[in-house]
Amino acid sequence: MGGLACGLALLLTAACTSSGPSTDGPFGSTIQSSGGYCIPAARPGQFAYSGYEEFPNTGGKATIDKVRLVHPRHLRLVTAWAVQISSSIYSIGAGTGYPTMSAIEANAPGTPWGHRQRIPGAVVRHTHGQQLIDLVILVKTSGKFGTSTAIDVYYESAGTRYLLHFPYGFSVRVGPTC
Repeated sequence: MGGLACGLALLLTAACTSSGPSTDGPFGSTIQSSGGYCIPAARPGQFAYSGYEEFPNTGGKATIDKVRLVHPRHLRLVTAWAVQISSSIYSIGAGTGYPTMSAIEANAPGTPWGHRQRIPGAVVRHTHGQQLIDLVILVKTSGKFGTSTAIDVYYESAGTRYLLHFPYGFSVRVGPTC
């Protein structure tokens, strides 16, 4: 009977142990922020971008495998990029349409938009001092109001898989204001 109880306890422990990626990696743990933001769009089906998600890389080389919108509704992730920025003073910001160099320069002067790396496959190295990685996501609406509740970034560093969770989402509303 004791062996059966130990076996069941071991099985229960294994079932309850998460085999998912660690949330405490070189990009940090879950970002401690809440809320969200809204981007006004002119029509359904329009593109919108966000570059407010920033993080450091305190470890060595890391490869970003995937970006995921959490609980998207009428919002589809089209693509994402990683861009190294010089300081948290600037962020790439948000807007409608495809992000262009002029739109990026308007919000974050000196940001090397030409050196952006498409995700999956973006390789980022350790950042020094004030340098950060900016996640830029491009979405497309399929209704009058598109939303997500959060953003997840999956990456690998030194053979270990990690998850960086941004606990806020955003919305794209068709109309002149949000």
